[in-house]
Amino acid sequence: MYREALLGGTREEVLSYISSMDEDREIVEEVIELLLAHLNELERGDLVPKEKAKKIRVELEKLIADPSPLFELQAEDVHEAVELYLKEKLGSEEGYLPLGKSRNDHVAGALRLKVKKLLKEQIRELLKTRLVLIEGAREYKDVVMPAFTHLQPAQPSTFAHYLLAIEEGLADYTEVLFTALAITDKSPLGAGAVGGTSVPLDRERLGKELFSGLAVNSIYATSSRDFLTIACSADAALSVFLSRIAEDIVIFATPNFDYLELPNEYLATSSMMPQKRNPATMEIVRAWAGEAIGHLTALLAVLKGLPTGYNLDMQEANKHAFAILKGTLSALATFRGLISRVEPKGEKMMRDAMVFPILATDIAERVSVKTGRPYREVYSEVATLIRESSSTEDFYAKAEERFGIRVTLEEGLRKPVLGAPNPETVEELTSIAMERLVGDSKRLG
Repeated sequence: MYREALLGGTREEVLSYISSMDEDREIVEEVIELLLAHLNELERGDLVPKEKAKKIRVELEKLIADPSPLFELQAEDVHEAVELYLKEKLGSEEGYLPLGKSRNDHVAGALRLKVKKLLKEQIRELLKTRLVLIEGAREYKDVVMPAFTHLQPAQPSTFAHYLLAIEEGLADYTEVLFTALAITDKSPLGAGAVGGTSVPLDRERLGKELFSGLAVNSIYATSSRDFLTIACSADAALSVFLSRIAEDIVIFATPNFDYLELPNEYLATSSMMPQKRNPATMEIVRAWAGEAIGHLTALLAVLKGLPTGYNLDMQEANKHAFAILKGTLSALATFRGLISRVEPKGEKMMRDAMVFPILATDIAERVSVKTGRPYREVYSEVATLIRESSSTEDFYAKAEERFGIRVTLEEGLRKPVLGAPNPETVEELTSIAMERLVGDSKRLG
């Protein structure tokens, strides 16, 4: 439709190659929402007769309810398909709608609107997940477990302390997604192809129908995809964070650790081995992080060499962006579903807290503080005692004999520094986390 006056027709295989109709299924609703907003602005400015605007609006609202007829048409993209559809329904009266708009400002607007919706869904999912973690921290503040470095038992902690570590990370990602949302939630409508339009549109009034802010410069408004790369970069990083927690869950649920009881509906079985309880959902969450990195690399590579202004390369970036945004949302929902039903096995965690010498650091620190001796000197003596001991209990006995100090697990937990696993501190941090969560929920509205 667009090319005919200047270029004539094209070959079917060429149209198929450059068409984005399949990918445009993701944004068809948003494309039509923007057209309705544009029609409203034309009507407010007496740029389209009211009776014509009414007819166009009726047809656009039909398409909102059922856009499937658009995908039965041969078109370069959904924008052209809408015009073809309206022309078939309304004849030349359809021609009022394109006044003062370009595919460039409208595809940017549709993408921004879709990303805005997905980011809001992601933030809602993060808020729900954080609530689950906070409630778990309240319930399990006295469940002792070892904390790990290099996957080696390191220092005493609690399951509540571990859950709050996840919650704090997700709180940071909530903040990052709020930033991405603010950058995305800006209207490019009225910016035309690249240099604006001579039609007297009120861009601020037009933008307020669907957005909170305005992408002011017409070049930036139509040709920037930074909102996509920012949102998708945040999602890829969030997916890596979730992957690390999924790895913890996979490890902690093995019979070797046996720290966690996972809900059956989030497990899979073996086709051959009837005893297997495979943490399949967490394995997919873990794998998803790799896919997100791949899609982000593709997205950035498509955009990296483009000159300023719209280029058709940009439509090839969209499929990677939506894969990231939707995939991350699915990973979040799956993670929340499992973590809300997981049950820690306190006795198994306590077993390892007792079996391994995770109080060695506390002993060395207390000796150094009590005697005034250099910490490294005491550290070496404690390490030698561990090497010479036949068991953890033997080490603790030798340390008490050598230094006159014996530290209990409870004392090892009750460290005086902020953020340590002291149950009283954890309870305070749980309250702070809940206050932060309530604040974030109010921000989202």
